[in-house]
Amino acid sequence: MKNLKTVSKLFIFLLCGIYLLSACEKEGSSSSAELGGDTNLTKNQVGNTSTGTIKLGGTASSINSQVKVVENNNGLIAVEFSFPISSSFSGTVDGIGNALYGEDFNKYKSSFIDSSGNFRGKFKFKNSSEGVAIVNASGKQAVIMKYDVNVGDKWTYTKKNGKIANYKVTKKSTTDDYDYGSLKIKTVQVERTSSEPGVTKIIYIGNHKFGLIGIEMYLEDGSVLKYTIN
Repeated sequence: MKNLKTVSKLFIFLLCGIYLLSACEKEGSSSSAELGGDTNLTKNQVGNTSTGTIKLGGTASSINSQVKVVENNNGLIAVEFSFPISSSFSGTVDGIGNALYGEDFNKYKSSFIDSSGNFRGKFKFKNSSEGVAIVNASGKQAVIMKYDVNVGDKWTYTKKNGKIANYKVTKKSTTDDYDYGSLKIKTVQVERTSSEPGVTKIIYIGNHKFGLIGIEMYLEDGSVLKYTIN
């Protein structure tokens, strides 16, 4: 069974990838139209804070995180995501970053690892009544969640390095069948084929009212790393 440090490693791996996509990617193309819809949402208001839990499978150990909206520019929001990283684990973080991004990692590291060694990433999103998209430095959207979809719908995003992220709708609830706190809600689940080593796929879970509420990483050893946004 993986320990908490391994859970941290895998999740930081994912977050570093998201951060550097939004911060560094200058070009890219998408087969899906950019999101429109209403962006006057409570979750988009500056200062709005959510908590989250990072957990591996059915283990009792978990990592708590915080997500805070720090900017809102006509519906294009910037959120600050943070969670503690053990000081003894900082060397592993460097190893992951250098392996993935080489010199670029050192250039941007201070943007998401603070002086105390905590992960503190700032990501830009388009969050609307239509869905959720990561937005890169040039303003290009990488749509990760749509609500007005059907099971089987597909779209892609091509990054600057030529790698293609494939998205497919694998579930759309017709009844309130998903546990969200004390509620039962309907969800849309979008699967992204993963190109990250050790990860076979990533599933984004969303709800038209609450937005993106969960991320699941399916690992090569059969275990599942879950991030739930409360």
